[in-house]
Amino acid sequence: MKLSFLVVLWFWIINPQPGDTHAKWEGTQEESSIKFNIRNLGINVEGVFDSFTTEVDYNKNQPSSSRFSAKIQVNSINTGINKRDNHLRQEEFFHVEKYPTITFQSTEVSSPGSNQLKVKGDLTIKGKTLPIELDVTISESGGKIAFTISGELDRRDFGVGGSSWTMSDDVYLDLYVEN
Repeated sequence: MKLSFLVVLWFWIINPQPGDTHAKWEGTQEESSIKFNIRNLGINVEGVFDSFTTEVDYNKNQPSSSRFSAKIQVNSINTGINKRDNHLRQEEFFHVEKYPTITFQSTEVSSPGSNQLKVKGDLTIKGKTLPIELDVTISESGGKIAFTISGELDRRDFGVGGSSWTMSDDVYLDLYVEN
């Protein structure tokens, strides 16, 4: 009995959280990306936000207790064309002077399958907060955990771009966060 207690105590001292599957970290631009895609004049326009922070508090054993958040600096929008980026920063689109950030905060996390999450949360763009649902795929490699996140939103719901017969209403989101 004493021997088994000593073995458990030794293991606990060497590894104070045996079997711990809870991780919390902040992603940086080197480890993460936030991309979007929208059709304009029949052409897919892709872009990224170059400045943002993400925070993930992931619990593999209890996914529903996990949390995701992001804060994006809208001024960092980058579609590869400076003139278009400057136009997107104006009042009709993102109105960067008045609304410098886009934020996301999860409100509910569920796990519909192995290595999959459904993340519901509040997305705030141009001062308007609406619920959104994101699909998350989890992969592990080399001791790192990566989250590939996708979702879709209607830009008009947030007052971005007004009414347009050339620009799609649907915006597709792709995020990648790695620890």
